[in-house]
Amino acid sequence: MEIADRIEQLRSLVAELDADLTRNESGLDAPVACAILADLNMLKRDLSSAYDTWSYYVAKVMGTTESFVLEDGTEIEKKSSYDRKAWDHKALASAVSDKLVKMSIDMDTGEVLKSPQEIALDMVTYCAPSYWRVKELNKIGINPDNYCETGDLKTSIIVRKPKTS
Repeated sequence: MEIADRIEQLRSLVAELDADLTRNESGLDAPVACAILADLNMLKRDLSSAYDTWSYYVAKVMGTTESFVLEDGTEIEKKSSYDRKAWDHKALASAVSDKLVKMSIDMDTGEVLKSPQEIALDMVTYCAPSYWRVKELNKIGINPDNYCETGDLKTSIIVRKPKTS
């Protein structure tokens, strides 16, 4: 049996299992329900491990290709990013605000085109409450790696279903 057939068979079994669970959910006591949940969690972990192993392989065989579109329109996209931590938020915020002030000045006339409040609100374009927006910072010429500890490069595989009209 080919891998694609086995995956389809597994998906079918999972759909049957989901239907069985839905039918039986009201008749189970807490210990039995918890035991089933524990088993499902292990199944989820096993499937996640297989997915992670295969994602690593796909990232490797894609090489420098960032995106691949399957015949059915499904897109496989490879993205890489560094794990960033220990941010120097104050220094980075200062660099961003300085850049925003400079960008708000008309170079021909010297006129300030934005109010301090507008400049402050623009800051939200470059950061979010729990993280800094790396792509946005790069767009204005600020290297976020200068303001945090950078860990290992992490590559993710993103699967997008085909768009339906």
